[in-house]
Amino acid sequence: MLQNLRDNSRGVISFILIGFLVIIFALTGVEALFNWDTSANQAAKVNGEVITETDVARAIGNQKQQMLNTYGDQIPAEFLSDEYLRKPVIENLVQRKVLFQAADGSGMTIGNNYLHEQISNSQQFKNESGAFDNNRYQQLLRNMGYTHGTYTKLLSEELVINQLQSGLTATAFATPAQLNDIVALSFQSRDLSYVILPSAKIREGITIDENEIQTYYNANQQAFTSDEQVSVDYISLSVSELVKTVSVTEEQIRKQYEQNLSSFVAATERHAAHILIENNNAEKIKLVTEKLAAGEDFAKLAKEYSDDLGSKEQGGDLGFTKGDAFPAEFETALAALKVGQTSAAVKTDAGTHFIKLLAEKGSEPPTFEEQKASVEEQLKRAEAETLFVAQLEKLRDLAYNAESLADVAHELGVKVQNSGLFERNKGKDLLANPKVSEAAFSQEVLQEGNSSDVIELDSSNVIVLKKTDYKPKQVRPIADVKEQIVNTLKDQKARTLLNDQATKLIAELKAGGKFEELSKANGVELKQVKAAARSNAEVDADVLRYAFTMSKPQAGTNSYGSTLTGSGDLAVVVLESVTAGSFDKVTPEQKTAITAQLGSIYGRNDFASYQKLLKDAATVE
Repeated sequence: MLQNLRDNSRGVISFILIGFLVIIFALTGVEALFNWDTSANQAAKVNGEVITETDVARAIGNQKQQMLNTYGDQIPAEFLSDEYLRKPVIENLVQRKVLFQAADGSGMTIGNNYLHEQISNSQQFKNESGAFDNNRYQQLLRNMGYTHGTYTKLLSEELVINQLQSGLTATAFATPAQLNDIVALSFQSRDLSYVILPSAKIREGITIDENEIQTYYNANQQAFTSDEQVSVDYISLSVSELVKTVSVTEEQIRKQYEQNLSSFVAATERHAAHILIENNNAEKIKLVTEKLAAGEDFAKLAKEYSDDLGSKEQGGDLGFTKGDAFPAEFETALAALKVGQTSAAVKTDAGTHFIKLLAEKGSEPPTFEEQKASVEEQLKRAEAETLFVAQLEKLRDLAYNAESLADVAHELGVKVQNSGLFERNKGKDLLANPKVSEAAFSQEVLQEGNSSDVIELDSSNVIVLKKTDYKPKQVRPIADVKEQIVNTLKDQKARTLLNDQATKLIAELKAGGKFEELSKANGVELKQVKAAARSNAEVDADVLRYAFTMSKPQAGTNSYGSTLTGSGDLAVVVLESVTAGSFDKVTPEQKTAITAQLGSIYGRNDFASYQKLLKDAATVE
């Protein structure tokens, strides 16, 4: 199928159409195909500056990719729709625009050297050896929908905005009074005593009768209702699976190789390095020319004299070019070189270059042994695609009104599988796909009992399904949830008894009872802690967290309270005193860290307020 498309693209009409498109691209650029009416391409206007639909589409695409990279297939499909993302993306673009306008109006800018340095040092543009790779750079830009010009413009704006943000946030600071307050609170310590009343012992003495179980069950039917479930038979058809069933002979592989060879067109790629002299500095050009003529190492000269910050540390290495990566003068000079040769000085708009051809590939056709594996895969894939189309048509015909998918699977020579009962949006593997779940619970499949339409998971992977079993929403039998109910009722009763015990204990303490004596009478251990900090590891975490929420006791008195722990026990806590943190006891490193943290918080808040001020003052259409 794919091969037919390639074959059919070689006719006279195709060449005419392609030629027409090339002329349009050359004269007006790609945007000419989409921007006949510039106003139609306007998504928003900020203080008279336009945000185009192209900007929005590119930003939506990048946002989708970021979300997929972060959440993978787990993200719901509707979160990736253009309609869902359009509004927040435009809001973000508007905010960026007002920030850049403010920075630009303040005279902020980014130098070309710094911009080039940022690009060359970006990890995403480096190859396996850690060097900047121009081919990788160009490929990633194409994938993101950028040209070198549009990307550098975007990066420059981003850096200017960062400059503005840094300028604002760096001016924020904390006053001595604020620092004292933070230290007093953060380094505060507390003296406390506490006991933990265990729930396990109380639970042992609790009995739940059948009437209580039935009453709770009747009053909480919703909690015991299961979601509807469906079980389906399904047939999956994919090119990747069909490839495994295809075999080709050595003769077929060789014949295809020879056919490929007859249409081979050399696509020479040249590995270039250069030394760039900006501003056509005559003295520097003369010096480099003499050193090259004397046979000095090109890479060392590049590191010492090149003004291209992105390549000089790699000895001027620019990676491979197919003849379109560099200016025309550069490419012409490079094409005239033999491997290992260095050109004379070549002038372009960027400056003067000395160019060296490091390597060349693609000018000779690959050998049979080099191509055997890929040709075999090519033949298998082509055959599998043909089979896929044929099988797909048969699947559509056979599955329509089929009594059983087992018969369809037998006719196609594939396996039918069963999902087992699963709830909506809780299937596994293929059945976790939202399209499949939606079809399984559709009226056509669920209520009418028909086979689903063929569901296209992607261009080479489809599935069709048919219901085999169904369980509607239903209240689970009391026998299935009896143990759950008993545990819940025991927890409730134990908590009530514990609260009563804690209330009585606190009342006795307030009446003058001794905590040590009362803890022994209740059969629990008293724990006393002096100067407990917020990070004290010796105190139960739930107790410590609660103790730091308790009111500071008045002179000569204590504060009392109780809190539930994570294990279900109840702690009775007596807070005896609170000591504020002191700057004298804070290390210089801690002071520096606190000062920096407060400044950062205040700086972020200041910048957020500034953003809002700019947005409110802007004219947005």
